[in-house]
Amino acid sequence: MNTAILIDGAFLRKKFHAAFKKDIAAEDVRQFAQSLLTKFNLSAEDMHRMYYYDCEPCDAKTSTPVTNRAFLFEKTPQYIYGIKLLSDIKRLDYFAVREGTLQFSGWKLKKAAYNKQPLDDSDFEPELHQKGVDIKIGLDLAWISYKQVAERVIFVTGDSDFIPAIKTARRNGIFVYLVTLGHMVRSELPDNCDVCVRDSLKSFTSFLP
Repeated sequence: MNTAILIDGAFLRKKFHAAFKKDIAAEDVRQFAQSLLTKFNLSAEDMHRMYYYDCEPCDAKTSTPVTNRAFLFEKTPQYIYGIKLLSDIKRLDYFAVREGTLQFSGWKLKKAAYNKQPLDDSDFEPELHQKGVDIKIGLDLAWISYKQVAERVIFVTGDSDFIPAIKTARRNGIFVYLVTLGHMVRSELPDNCDVCVRDSLKSFTSFLP
């Protein structure tokens, strides 16, 4: 039980959709996590736990931007998909899900509609912001390192905001692998990890859906 895997869920979902043109499923997440172990010549016997960080889909009640009709996020396909994804991941062996909240802050005009007149509801998309996910990742990195829960961490993210938490883990003797999935990241992020794997998602051949 020497390895913990930390997965930035929103980051992985975005990369998966860009690579395979479809939404990720719990089985894809499981296979990806297994491919990480294979990548670093580790096995399930080496595992402490796999942590998946994401938000439950937004359940706000609002109105459409043009016609002013009632709009319920919980009635959308995205909401139904998001709830099922987190529920299914929670049932996977070795997995723990850490959840933040997704907040609705209004409607924004889609780029394709910048020069369109007149506008209709379909020309807008909700502006959503994650809250509480980053702090949970940072706290878990600190907890793992201070309590010596694992000897190594495999961290899947492209967010340089985690540099202070990564530094803390390394100061406490944790070996940190960073997996960026081909994302362009600030140089300070790989500079503060022990090993940086920049391979794209499609390079994980044991994971291809």
